[in-house]
Amino acid sequence: MDCIDDSKPLVPRGFNIDTIMRYASRTAYSPLVSYLIVNALSRKLNTVTAKDKLSAAAALWAATNVVLPGIGKIASRLFCGAKKPVQWANEVVVVTGGSHGVGLELVKRLLRAGARVAILDVNPFPIDDAQYNDQWRYYNCDITNVEMVKATADQIRDDLGDATMLVNNAGIVIGKLLLDMTDSEVDKVINVNLTSHFHLIRQFLPAMLRAKRGHIASIGSIVSFVGAPQSSTYCTSKGGVKLLHESMSLEVASRYEANDIQFSIAYPGVINTGLFSGLNLGQFFMPTLRPDSIARALFAALSSGKGQEIFLPGTANLLPLTNAFSPGIRSSLLNMLGGLNSAMSTYSGHTKY
Repeated sequence: MDCIDDSKPLVPRGFNIDTIMRYASRTAYSPLVSYLIVNALSRKLNTVTAKDKLSAAAALWAATNVVLPGIGKIASRLFCGAKKPVQWANEVVVVTGGSHGVGLELVKRLLRAGARVAILDVNPFPIDDAQYNDQWRYYNCDITNVEMVKATADQIRDDLGDATMLVNNAGIVIGKLLLDMTDSEVDKVINVNLTSHFHLIRQFLPAMLRAKRGHIASIGSIVSFVGAPQSSTYCTSKGGVKLLHESMSLEVASRYEANDIQFSIAYPGVINTGLFSGLNLGQFFMPTLRPDSIARALFAALSSGKGQEIFLPGTANLLPLTNAFSPGIRSSLLNMLGGLNSAMSTYSGHTKY
């Protein structure tokens, strides 16, 4: 298996807002900034000595970097409960679309951690490493075929045991105007990106409820929050993934009282895979992401044992706030910042669907 390099930043370096914020964050928490703040506040107090300023600056830096974060962690443990570390040798993880892109990068990390992994894909699994061959099983499964999903789920239970984690990763894009799409293309996008999630959850959630533990992760998108021209089926399906994630996390907690079953979702921007070839939202606000960036963030969420919402790049964190605006203002704002209306006009991604 190829070496996994997790030393790179999640968002690629370059002249983009994430890079600027990364360096600004480091600067904001430096001792020098603490001293400058103290010095500015005490300028009118001539009695404050340089020694007192240094002491106050040191106290401010410690409070900002040590004390307050420590209090936050303690409060989180008290009110949210401490999560036990994930023992990967005890985990059976089902990953759809695990033969390429984000799915493949995630599978690599799961195998390295010691998990047993079921890969569902219509493309062959490319890893052939004797060190890991006992840990994974590949299933040629069309997740839009309900009967095939049921049969595959039964086979996974026979081969690996009950799934403890499910990662709904598989997704497709057909970058056409709605009126130019065929009936089968419309159904394909919705069924792969959204409907399959319902059937896969129905297959693997019951065992998690019996075991009183589990984790279900989904791949949403920045377009879970906003529609875009020439991608109506994709945007709609990803918006549905967002609502399914929110509904199921509430349903499992309130109706089954299964608070140890976690739900995570990632909302990535444009990912550097063939799926998004030609799409351009502007590299300053929405720099193109590497598949391993999403995989790293997902793996960290699964390892934490706690459900998370992942926004990449950093500017994606602002998308939920745009719902405060009217659709017209929201669209105008996003088009001005990232060229939303024209982003798909140069799309040249997969056409094999």
